[in-house]
Amino acid sequence: MSVIMANARRYRARRKKLKSQLLDELTEVLHYNRRYLAMLLRVSGRSVFTHHRTRVVGDPRVSLVTRRGRKKTYTAEILPYLKTVWKLADGISSVHLAAFIKANRDVVFRHPDLKDIPVRLRLQLLTISPATIDRLLAPVRDKDALRQRYQRKPHAAWLRKAVPVQSYHDKPVDRFGYVEVDTVLHSGNTGRGQFCVTVTATEVDTGWTELRAVPNRAQVWVTKAMQRILARLPFKPTELHTDNGGEFINGALIRTASRRGLKQTRSRSYHKNDAPYVESKNGSLVRAYVGYRRYETRPEFLILRQLAPLVSLRHNLFMPTMKFQAPAPTDKPSDRRRRTIATPYHRLLESKRLSPCQCRRLRSLRRGTDYFKLTERIAALQRQLDQAYQTKYPATPTP
Repeated sequence: MSVIMANARRYRARRKKLKSQLLDELTEVLHYNRRYLAMLLRVSGRSVFTHHRTRVVGDPRVSLVTRRGRKKTYTAEILPYLKTVWKLADGISSVHLAAFIKANRDVVFRHPDLKDIPVRLRLQLLTISPATIDRLLAPVRDKDALRQRYQRKPHAAWLRKAVPVQSYHDKPVDRFGYVEVDTVLHSGNTGRGQFCVTVTATEVDTGWTELRAVPNRAQVWVTKAMQRILARLPFKPTELHTDNGGEFINGALIRTASRRGLKQTRSRSYHKNDAPYVESKNGSLVRAYVGYRRYETRPEFLILRQLAPLVSLRHNLFMPTMKFQAPAPTDKPSDRRRRTIATPYHRLLESKRLSPCQCRRLRSLRRGTDYFKLTERIAALQRQLDQAYQTKYPATPTP
């Protein structure tokens, strides 16, 4: 501002070419926007007389006395007391802290640092919202996090550390038994509220896929669905790969995988291609049969619970899928990508990884499954699902 005040009168007295040269010099020195700098040079130090013969002198060093808008209710004055309460409650979250103050007001205000708190600030502490707590405590939490005195979401951080990250390029070469898991949300156009979810598990080497429907994404339902899927697989899985959702990264599923001797890994955040095989099944096996509608009622869930295992059974035993294989060193350039078309059932038998007992069970399952009856049952369940969806939205009477 001193530089601008010193050059303002000289700038106004110059011609256009010299003004441009002075603007170039001051822009290099001050790093201001050129138009903003020209405006400051035009008005700084200029005298203006109003109708009441009042002389007004433009001075950019003077800041605004008042600011427009609603005045702050919770200022920095309350921060020391809020910090004391937060330390007293062992650094809990803002939602829990607001409830802690209201539920323990007789204990909180007996603290030595809170005994002499003004009545106005005491009332503010009792009515403060979680959002305001987050806004005021953000600098305090950041400093404590840098000093390693505060850890955000310590339980979730421990769970994430317990499940290592594995990208697509780091997957094992011999991937038989490697199962990718994902969820398909039947939420329609909005993700609010509760809605049905389909859990999809795909073995990447053979394409064997199992589907199970759950009423919502709660970890208890997803864990039970995974237990049923793992018990249903005709082979012994070796590794479980999921995304970073809380329905998979939780203590219940980690313990389930550990008891079964499964290594659990997870994808990188915002990298869907780390689990490409199960992502492809979400469209061809789930969306192709039930669409993108919102299913949230009990009748819809009961139908989805019957439909999902039948769809996976039809796919595994009868539907051929295309799979690209890694090229051999002796392949010609035109044959660099070899593809095989077979059903997951045949790929599983040709893998030579099943025991004789497992092979007999698999062949018995194939012989005992009638393709035509299975297809008719799936079509009937699809019609029932459509009817259950339509009953939620009764037709409006025409005038």
